[in-house]
Amino acid sequence: MRLLHFSDTHLGYQAFDRVEEDSGVNAREQDFYNAFEYVINRAIAERPAVVVHSGDFFHRPSPSNRALTFALEQLRRLSDARIPLFLIAGNHETPRTSYNSPILRALRSLPGIHPVFEQRWETFSIDRVTLHGLPHLNDERLFRQELMRIEPRPDRFNLLLLHTSVGKRFLMEEYGEQMLPEELVHRLSGFQYLALGHWHNAQKISAHHNGWYAGSTERLSETEVGAEKGFLWVDVRSTAEASISFEAIPTRPWLRQEIRRCNEYSVADILSRLNDFAQENDLRQAIVSVVLSDIQPEQVVELSNWRLKETFKDAFQLLIRRRLYTAAQQRRSAESSSFERIEDLFAHFVRQQVGADPSLADALIEKAQHYFRQTETYSS
Repeated sequence: MRLLHFSDTHLGYQAFDRVEEDSGVNAREQDFYNAFEYVINRAIAERPAVVVHSGDFFHRPSPSNRALTFALEQLRRLSDARIPLFLIAGNHETPRTSYNSPILRALRSLPGIHPVFEQRWETFSIDRVTLHGLPHLNDERLFRQELMRIEPRPDRFNLLLLHTSVGKRFLMEEYGEQMLPEELVHRLSGFQYLALGHWHNAQKISAHHNGWYAGSTERLSETEVGAEKGFLWVDVRSTAEASISFEAIPTRPWLRQEIRRCNEYSVADILSRLNDFAQENDLRQAIVSVVLSDIQPEQVVELSNWRLKETFKDAFQLLIRRRLYTAAQQRRSAESSSFERIEDLFAHFVRQQVGADPSLADALIEKAQHYFRQTETYSS
């Protein structure tokens, strides 16, 4: 039995002032529609027993008419093919107040489409698989309460959909996100597969033997440069075992070039490196991020936006970030270069930190010098 798991499609997302000439649609918005349609095409071609989506179906709780219409048209294709879809609400489409009706309610109008958006755990069974869905809950107390209620069914393959961070490393630093309480991770052990959403890179987690983030179907930020976008196939072999495989989606290229310590280079050197990067990569229709770190104010003037755009004129979009080389960095650099030995640099640092207690500083320095001498002996 085969299942398809995808997530974080963010339908209705827009970025940059670029529109498709033929339709007038924001070009990045269309990229997300294209990625979504690709997944639906693959599902219809391969005909899995069920498709699951683990949250952030829409980018906003009140999507545009275009985003809602597109979603209904694509899900109608799944419904007509008799391929059921089970999906949960993520933090992006969950209303922040009880006065707004959940947008996922509109998807109930399609046969075979089962959205989970109410403030509780729900289940749905197909053949020997039971799907469990816990949507995003704004109320942390209620979230904990529902986590305590979920129970896998005996003698079934139990798949649980969650839209949450399983550990701090999977936090996205955005409004409304939740992290699975560490003391409740054990509640997930009885499930044979965790279909996770929220984290935008496809990745297996270490907290569960078969827990996976499917990742987003398109890139939403520079932090996702270099990560393939796609979805997961879950091949259920028995009620206790499944194999997982990743399938990539063709997406718009996003390239990144960072030049560090710009203060150590001439403007001509920086431009030469940027030109080399532009020549070595296919920039057509690509988003390009250029990061200039430790750049001097006078270099900023010469490396204007106009000059950089000329270098990357074939790019779909150029994003420029400059990190200025500050006076504090200059002082630290001058201080460190004035010491020939690391012992002297360390002694200077200690006296700065505990200058109010010279005797303590002397004691720390003397102790450190003992270890420096030992290191020299071992390395000689």
